[in-house]
Amino acid sequence: MVKLFSTFIFVFIVFDSLAQQLNLHEVRKDFNKGVQDEALCKKYLSHLQNHAKSPLEKGYEAAFHMFMAKHTSNPFKKMNYFKGGKKMLETQIKAEPNNTELRFIRLCIQYYIPDFLGYKQNIEEDKNFLVNNLHKMSDERTKDIIFKYLKGAKMYNDQELTLLAR
Repeated sequence: MVKLFSTFIFVFIVFDSLAQQLNLHEVRKDFNKGVQDEALCKKYLSHLQNHAKSPLEKGYEAAFHMFMAKHTSNPFKKMNYFKGGKKMLETQIKAEPNNTELRFIRLCIQYYIPDFLGYKQNIEEDKNFLVNNLHKMSDERTKDIIFKYLKGAKMYNDQELTLLAR
């Protein structure tokens, strides 16, 4: 009986940990919704804080951290969310400067945030990096998500979009 109970506990723990694993594809798909949807933003931020391990996962955690600035009315919390997320994202990019997806995250944030936050210095650099490197990504699903987002964001002219799409 004890052995059966121990087996049950082990199976429960294994399935629970599998259920808690990070689904990065879902995070990618909902990335652009986090800034508008507070509940979604909180869900992903909490999940990423608990499960993000790689620089890329931590990059998405940083983005959702910055998105939370939009979902609070307290100006001190807004600035803390933004500064904390910015520092975290820059740390991840420093760890993996050639990670196309991290550069995509930073570009999206810098492109859309207000000028007064002073976080716009890498827009052209990241745009060019994506033009030169998006086509090299081996994960076609991720590449497609990023391309569709960039195409819809109107950050690139037609010539640049052609290069991105290759």
